[in-house]
Amino acid sequence: MSEFLLMYDDVRQSDSPDAALMEFLQSTYEAGANLAKWDRTSLERKA
Repeated sequence: MSEFLLMYDDVRQSDSPDAALMEFLQSTYEAGANLAKWDRTSLERKA
């Protein structure tokens, strides 16, 4: 089973916890969306 894990202490001890969490969330979203072959252009809006 493929899992994405992020340890709480890794985030807490990071120089930038918010950025570390966001990087993890973005990378797991991208991996899942690409594997599922989602039409990301239609789903995502530009920030």
